[in-house]
Amino acid sequence: MEEPGPGGARDAVPTAQAWERALVHLEAAAGDLAALVSSLDGSGAPDAARLVATHTRLRRVTGRLDGVRYAVLPRIEDAGSWRSGGAARTFATWLRLREGVAASTARKDVSTARRLAQALPATRDRLVAGTLGADHARVMCEVAPTSRTRQDALAWLVDTRTGEVTTPEAYVQTVPVDVPDPSDDPDGERTRTRMTEALEAAVDDGVLVTGETLVLDEARTLDADRFRVVARRFATVTDPDADDADDDKAAEGEFLDLSRTFGGFHVAGFLTHEHGTLVTTAVNALLGAPSAEDTRTPGQRRAQALADVARLVLDTDQASPGAAVRPHLNVTVSWTELLAQAACTDEGRCAACGRGSGQGGSGQGGSGQGGGPGISLTRGGPVLTESRDRIPRSLLRRLACDSAITRIVFGPDGAVLDVGRAQRTVSGQMRRAVIARDRHCVYPGCDQPPSRCEVHHAVVHWADGGSTSAANSALLCWYHHQLVDTRGITMRWVGTSSTVNRQGAAATLLDSGWAFTDARGRRIRLPDPVDADPPGGTGGDPPGAAVVDVSDALDGRPAGAASTDGEAA
Repeated sequence: MEEPGPGGARDAVPTAQAWERALVHLEAAAGDLAALVSSLDGSGAPDAARLVATHTRLRRVTGRLDGVRYAVLPRIEDAGSWRSGGAARTFATWLRLREGVAASTARKDVSTARRLAQALPATRDRLVAGTLGADHARVMCEVAPTSRTRQDALAWLVDTRTGEVTTPEAYVQTVPVDVPDPSDDPDGERTRTRMTEALEAAVDDGVLVTGETLVLDEARTLDADRFRVVARRFATVTDPDADDADDDKAAEGEFLDLSRTFGGFHVAGFLTHEHGTLVTTAVNALLGAPSAEDTRTPGQRRAQALADVARLVLDTDQASPGAAVRPHLNVTVSWTELLAQAACTDEGRCAACGRGSGQGGSGQGGSGQGGGPGISLTRGGPVLTESRDRIPRSLLRRLACDSAITRIVFGPDGAVLDVGRAQRTVSGQMRRAVIARDRHCVYPGCDQPPSRCEVHHAVVHWADGGSTSAANSALLCWYHHQLVDTRGITMRWVGTSSTVNRQGAAATLLDSGWAFTDARGRRIRLPDPVDADPPGGTGGDPPGAAVVDVSDALDGRPAGAASTDGEAA
């Protein structure tokens, strides 16, 4: 290839002609190879060993051609002629329109070319020379120059004897250099020449390398995937702060959507590497090898494995104390209504007396005085404890037939007075008592459900000697739990309203019974018109929660014998 002479633009013509001749030869060679494709099915086709060598050489040639393209693109962008006509706002858009490639391909080509030109000259040279694969070069572009600090580190001078970053001046002080006496070299020219020779020898021997070269040398024996690990290690060592920022960005982008749709649920989301690896490991652990008669697709088997993970966590009591109670549904219902619903037929009539639902009596929330059914906006019928959604009567009857029952007795101010045990894990039933009392995160204005909450040692923190009891526990969502712990916020039980106040059912539902005070002693209140400290509150600490055996709830006592506000959860 001819090089331009000193004559200026006129001498650049032979170089342009050389580019044209090379392209013509390249197109002719590509045509020759394309013509040979039809012979692959004939009797004179090369054997497998020759085809393997052919494919390897083709990949190397196409990689070198990619390197040439990446060297050309920045020159086109810098020339600026692509802006003429105003059809494209960006260089990548112009490239897409010009060559008909996908937008993602154009953006990737432009980004790779820029990084090779600005931060990775050795990578580009090796790619063009064919000593570095295209995938390895792509790894370098994607990983190494991803921050200003990492771009600078690529040009650092590294002494391979120690692995430490050095400078030319510092290096020459560590090796013997035969420099002349200052009196014989007054202008220092001979001294600079000797030092330069020592540096060049160190570079030729591989003793001194740049940060980029240090990483590229690992590509000689590693495939692209393992080389990515090395490049990532370089990026982490040189600029760990950038990794932290990327981790924070990924964590902020995490989401999981479970949307009810026709026939089931639609799942969509994004997880960090940590959480994605955990989920993948858990799913694969339950996936197993398919049996011979298993005709499900891998996707169908993974869906089943994900459901099995959830079932296993619930069955084995791994999520939270007391969760290992089948069928993993918590229901809040008064004891009298539970007995009445369990005795109802499918038509809603009592199997014993034949009465329909709501025809007086105490079984359906009636007044108990033989009149019409009572109406209460603050208590209502049976509901799911966590979501407060109503429970179909058929489901309630099924749960009453095959489930564990825990009696939780509330006092007039909403405090838990009594907790029965459905099993010997006291902490699990205590958590259920807290959920039944608090219903959601108790921080003013927050309505996050118990599934997104933790039980907080509310009055006296555990680290300060606080007891683990229902009286000293409250539901706080993860965000408000951290807020309370880190901002010096204190909590105390003030009690819930025993009657519907002037603001009706809405105020009662929002009233948690807990008062919050910030570090300055100021009360954290709900905005008007909701009273944060409703009339009728006790203003004191919550009563303790006594634990009794579940048999007390099933001993045939008349409903409401323990307390008129008793509920079974």
